[in-house]
Amino acid sequence: MIKTTAQIQYLGFHLKPRGRDYLYLVVDRKTENREFTFTISNQSFVGAHMPYQDAADLCYQKLRRNLDLETPEQPLPRHATLSDQDLEEYLEKRRPLKRRTS
Repeated sequence: MIKTTAQIQYLGFHLKPRGRDYLYLVVDRKTENREFTFTISNQSFVGAHMPYQDAADLCYQKLRRNLDLETPEQPLPRHATLSDQDLEEYLEKRRPLKRRTS
């Protein structure tokens, strides 16, 4: 595992029939620049109650974590679809449920 010193630049998103594609450019002096795309389905915004304004940050956080885990033997795929589990974990960290007090 190599801790990355790369810069991650958000390039924007594209609306697609299946959902939204979030685009990022990873700039690293040690390797070539690479583009990554993360897809979040339309259903995730409705079913999982994923706020549109949080989606770019979710993808950024996932890319940053995955870059830190990347190895030369197992480079990151250039495209990934975020799972329901990815969304749930993000939402739990960002918007934890408030406990009721009796």
